[in-house]
Amino acid sequence: MLSLIASIILITPSGAFSPGPLTASAIALGASKGWRAGLYVAVGHTLFELPYVYVLTYLFRSVDVGPYKTYMAFAATAFIIYFAYLLLRDAWRIARGAPPTLPKSTFASPLAAGFLLTALNPYFLLWWLGVAGPILAELATQPLYVFAAVYAVHVAFDYFWLGLMATLAGAAARLLTAKLYAVFLAALAVMLLYFGVDLIRNTL
Repeated sequence: MLSLIASIILITPSGAFSPGPLTASAIALGASKGWRAGLYVAVGHTLFELPYVYVLTYLFRSVDVGPYKTYMAFAATAFIIYFAYLLLRDAWRIARGAPPTLPKSTFASPLAAGFLLTALNPYFLLWWLGVAGPILAELATQPLYVFAAVYAVHVAFDYFWLGLMATLAGAAARLLTAKLYAVFLAALAVMLLYFGVDLIRNTL
């Protein structure tokens, strides 16, 4: 078990700390909701990841998401475009003089964002099959408590990273003037759109 925990610690940053839609959503939502947004994004992420990894561990050799990569990438990009639209809309309103504190109803739910941007990201799904594949293959031969311990260590990185990104974004938003805050939101929208385009480009 200690060997598997050491292995998951070594490889988890390659997925958890990499820039992508999940990180960008934590930053964008953290700008208006603070650190709690990162927590809820991480919970949404876990709600999909935990059952996926559990099933994948015990059906490891029979699961192949490869044929569905393109469809999943387009679905994820559609959600990203909608999320970017919400950011740009709020940026425009703030730039025209609306209060810089954004109404909660204008944003997608952090919980939903965490779940959807995990479930629809083929590279997340393939990361578990590829990079983490040897660990899953070994976990398939171990008792359930070993799986629980290894996954708990892995997911702790996600909570730390997404919470940190949301916290830093919230702090930055409080220090910015309304105009700069609008520019900040617009830049996040552009960053999200870049990740969406890159997702499609790497899938095709």
